[in-house]
Amino acid sequence: MKKFIDFKSKIKSSNYTLGKVLVGVVSILILALILSNSFQSINFYFVLATLLILSSVVLGYSLKGNKIKLASSIFNKDGAKNAPVTNLKMGSSEDAAYDESNNVKELRADINKALVMLGKLVQSHSILFYMKMDDGLFTIADYISNNEEIIDSGQRVSFRSGYLGWVLKTKTPVLITSIKNVRQNLIYYTKDIPVKSLFATPLLMKAEANVPESKRDVVGILIIDSMNKNVFGENEKLIVSLISDRISEIIDRFQLSEKVKLSSQELNSFYDFTQKLNSTDSIDAVMDHVIDTLERGLEADFVGVTLLDDDEGCTLKRISDKDKSHLEGNEIPYSDNLTWLVNEGKNYFNTEDLSTRTKYRSIFGKEIDFALGVKNVKSVLIYPLIEKIPEEHDRETNILGSVVIARKEKLLFNESEISLAKIICGESAKFIKTSVNYQKTKELAIRDGLTGLYNYRHFQEMLSYTIAHSDRYDERSSLILMDVDDLKSINDTYGHRAGDSVLSFVGKVLTESLRKIDVSARYGGDEFAIVLPNTNKRGSLVVAQKIKNNIKNMPFKFNGDEVYITLSVGIATYPENAPDNEALIEKADKALYESKNQGKDKVVHCADISLEELGT
Repeated sequence: MKKFIDFKSKIKSSNYTLGKVLVGVVSILILALILSNSFQSINFYFVLATLLILSSVVLGYSLKGNKIKLASSIFNKDGAKNAPVTNLKMGSSEDAAYDESNNVKELRADINKALVMLGKLVQSHSILFYMKMDDGLFTIADYISNNEEIIDSGQRVSFRSGYLGWVLKTKTPVLITSIKNVRQNLIYYTKDIPVKSLFATPLLMKAEANVPESKRDVVGILIIDSMNKNVFGENEKLIVSLISDRISEIIDRFQLSEKVKLSSQELNSFYDFTQKLNSTDSIDAVMDHVIDTLERGLEADFVGVTLLDDDEGCTLKRISDKDKSHLEGNEIPYSDNLTWLVNEGKNYFNTEDLSTRTKYRSIFGKEIDFALGVKNVKSVLIYPLIEKIPEEHDRETNILGSVVIARKEKLLFNESEISLAKIICGESAKFIKTSVNYQKTKELAIRDGLTGLYNYRHFQEMLSYTIAHSDRYDERSSLILMDVDDLKSINDTYGHRAGDSVLSFVGKVLTESLRKIDVSARYGGDEFAIVLPNTNKRGSLVVAQKIKNNIKNMPFKFNGDEVYITLSVGIATYPENAPDNEALIEKADKALYESKNQGKDKVVHCADISLEELGT
């Protein structure tokens, strides 16, 4: 679905345009001289025409030669302050001489990766990223579509009206469920397409974090459309918002890497770090990159990373000393130490000799410092991992943690080294926060909104994975299907809100009753499914009975009334009872039916049902 576009043949600087105008003027003058003079002899007009012809040839050759060197700036203001972003798409054969930097290639690839990720998470027909060029016009930088042949990829437009014009004017997202004036608003198609829903969001310049959102430049527009109505709910909006933030951060990181001025060794460390950062989706891998980059780039003897959790606790997550990796995961006392001081002050700490201090001499806390041998270090730099709020002027919000860099000799960290630490920590903080948000968004996409359990689609995927794992390691796995007894009666008596509360209550009990490796899902309206990896018949019966008893022994209260809930449960075990996924579900469903048939509030394993009852 991916298609490459020749931007270099589309984008022209003002100098190039002016040169074309001059060539045109010279050509008109030559034509006028030829028409008004026969040039039968050498005279003034003959010499003038000759000079004009030579000038035209030289100027035209110069423009042709320089055309491949032209690049667009992703920002249309303050060009000297911002690093130019060359074309995101591969050029045509005539531009083969264009030497594209690795940074630009990575920029293009990262943006495409973000769009592909969005396409996997949100049901859509087309996804497009319009990028703002140096002349203020917008062009399609990249897209994925089910009808790529009718995407008007070569257009360069100015959004002054319509839905996209409103996005630019207000700098806010817009959701349209009834498309009016199709030609004006769906301008990226060359043919009429029956699009029913459209969501568009602006991408704001992340590099201007000290400027209010209303005054920041729009660097692009992300558009996602669908042939179906009402497909973009709150989950989809959140996903699009996170992906658009991701693209803005990719552009911001590119600009930063182009602007930063560090020593050769530090610059190599930074480029190596950004490459690794872009190649992973793991927070753990990012912390490893932080340790490795700062240890080498700053010639440090020790590097440690701490992170704060949701409960305002602080944990030592990574240390460079592999022999003491068993200390990773230890909770740090969140007071009276230097990491606490940095987190509270939201500013870095730098000392030449830690041993000369009379206050705040502990870095992680006395016990952890002793275990790590911190007493052997002298110079210490601690830099915070800070999550910024771009919308508010010069304000910082969450402290995500901090990075500790230490040397055994007295050698104060200089400004250049502090600058590198600042950049590494800033980029890491953005990635960690984005990664956490993205993981939460992925969870939203596979979770049932009412119960918090996995949805039917993810249940099917996990069941297939569990069956395949069982085959590989010759293990048993069991499937439990359960149904809330008489939920209709509860709805009729107390209302549907009570029924929803019951389902939510059951979901909570399931979560608290199962192992971390077990998969619980909402299978249907009032049905639940549980996948039990590496669990035989006996184990599955124990788990099912435990859940049934937990539900029965925990009276559910609604509006002051106690409502007793019971479950009917059916179980099947792989591979004894079924050869594949579908057969396993069918056998568990028959066992559930038999549980209902026996009077409800029962646990039945399909292996205990007679052949006549199974209908085989």
